[in-house]
Amino acid sequence: MIEKRCGHVTNSSVVDGAGDVCCWRLPWEGHDRCLWHTDAVVPTPIYERNTPASGERLDGANFEGASLSRTSFLAGRSLIEADFTGAILDGADLSGADLRQSTFRDIDAHGASFRDANLHDAVFVFADLRGADFRNARLYRAGLTDVRLNVETTFGERPVYETEIDGSHGVTERAEAAQWVYRELQRLYDENALPERVHEYYLREKHFRRRRAWQTGDYRRAITLAGSRWIMRYGTSPWRVVATSLVLILVCAALYPLTGGIQEVGTETAIAYRIRAPAQTPVWFLAEAYFKSLYFSVVTFATLGYGDLQPVGSAARAIAAVETLLGSLLVALLVFVLTQRVRH
Repeated sequence: MIEKRCGHVTNSSVVDGAGDVCCWRLPWEGHDRCLWHTDAVVPTPIYERNTPASGERLDGANFEGASLSRTSFLAGRSLIEADFTGAILDGADLSGADLRQSTFRDIDAHGASFRDANLHDAVFVFADLRGADFRNARLYRAGLTDVRLNVETTFGERPVYETEIDGSHGVTERAEAAQWVYRELQRLYDENALPERVHEYYLREKHFRRRRAWQTGDYRRAITLAGSRWIMRYGTSPWRVVATSLVLILVCAALYPLTGGIQEVGTETAIAYRIRAPAQTPVWFLAEAYFKSLYFSVVTFATLGYGDLQPVGSAARAIAAVETLLGSLLVALLVFVLTQRVRH
């Protein structure tokens, strides 16, 4: 007599390297399917007593409504297209599991571990993921809708795709996946009112894009991002813009007396402040010249143009023109950064 088998077929042909799987396990007592594919809710102890051997696939497993709190028997398993709708997974260990195209709807996964799991195209809807561990998990194209996160939810410093970019095959795809994950994490933390984490992953995404630009030879973009990083921290720090402006003012103030000087024209006799040999110039004149030069540098940076001081010589005029241009740009950047901060 031929024993009846489960016969559940998981059509995983669209999943890379998976293929179709037909379950040939014995049906669970009183049911048409095995305990992994039955529509009935299976008690946790029965799962644990009948855990398949290492390497056996549980694709298409049905855990709808199952209570899997603090269990670990699914770690490292192939669970492609598994259904965890309504399951209780708080504290469960699913690390290293292949969960591609699996469904996690209305689940409690508080403190669950998805570390090193493959979650490509998995769906999370109305899921409690507070305190969950997603370090090194493959999250590309995972759909996370109306999920709950907190500061204890861990995604790691960098997506796993970024660590795999080493010049080998598929670099472009991994780079796209890393950027996608960075943007998705920003969205999720923004929806959960965690602006510090949004800011953190925004900066990490920008750092990644800058490094990739250098690696791929896109030097124009790399230089632009490097400048944005140092001048305004990618548009997030008005203090960096202010500091850059102060450095520009001070440097130009030091250069004017050394490159032709400046001339005071608001008096009966024009007074020139020019330093040819700093070591031989009296200290009082150095101080007065720098004070006048600093005043002129501030006026030039702010494009006020009072006209009481003028640069002397081609070099000093060129410095004044550059300072005026950079001053206008930095003021515009400061307004932009302040506007961005108000919006967020």
